[in-house]
Amino acid sequence: MSALKEISKRVLPSRALAFLVRTQRRIARARVTYLPVLTESALTSILRDDLGLGDGDTVFIHSSVDQLNLGFQTGKVLSIIEQITGARGTLLFPTYPRLKSYEFLSRGEIFDVRKSPSYTGVLTEMARRRRNAVRSLHPTKSVCASGQHARELVSSHQHSVYPYDKCSPYYKLMEYGGKVIGIGVSTDKLSFVHCIEDALKDQFPVKVYHKRIFAARCINYEGEEEIVRTYAHDMYKMDQQTARFMKRHIAGDICKDLTISRMKFFRADTKKLFTAMLELAKAGITIYPRFSFSRLSIGHLSGNEIRNRV
Repeated sequence: MSALKEISKRVLPSRALAFLVRTQRRIARARVTYLPVLTESALTSILRDDLGLGDGDTVFIHSSVDQLNLGFQTGKVLSIIEQITGARGTLLFPTYPRLKSYEFLSRGEIFDVRKSPSYTGVLTEMARRRRNAVRSLHPTKSVCASGQHARELVSSHQHSVYPYDKCSPYYKLMEYGGKVIGIGVSTDKLSFVHCIEDALKDQFPVKVYHKRIFAARCINYEGEEEIVRTYAHDMYKMDQQTARFMKRHIAGDICKDLTISRMKFFRADTKKLFTAMLELAKAGITIYPRFSFSRLSIGHLSGNEIRNRV
């Protein structure tokens, strides 16, 4: 889907593309009005009983509250999650820029950890603006966090040449028994899956990054400029089929998509999911379709492994 979007941007005139985006948004908003109203108590029940959140949890949250027919103010969603996870809990949110990584870095845009807004949904921007929130110093894959382990989780992201490597909050989630949940979205938005790619690096079957390492200008919390070196994803390679992959290859107690009252949710256990996906990737089974695989990686696989690809 990502590759198709990138092609559409290049083929369609800008006005036609803008009209198409507006039409899609209108249709999506209209669909939401016909969904059952989601009350505070109903959302609390979903988070606890269906997504498995509890006291002291470290949880990474993907969201699109526009896809929920909320019967209360959006900001209350954060409060509900905090009430469930308690004083010992830690919440994390993706806070990416408006532009895709390669475009952002190619333009020489400056990332300010204190001021650059999040374009990964209204809930993430609300979380970023909270007084107790801290944010990782990464120009394109920044994460904001609040709670007990927030500072440790975001402290070293500026050292991640591969954005989802061991220095990143995504990978560090596993050290804290972290969970990932989706509110209003499916696992197609699950960014944790890229930790497997960055763990295997050149051994991963799909070359998901552009070859160039960018030296991005960033402003840290002291107001000083800091250069962060990072790769950028090649969006023509990012035709991932995550929800399909999870349903086909991953056990429900590890990661599962849920539809509740016609609204999308998901839950994932980071340690178990990483272990399962790593073994599958080594066998040539990934979230990417076969045509995305490099010839070199296919050449090193047996016939059975090639046939088993997603």
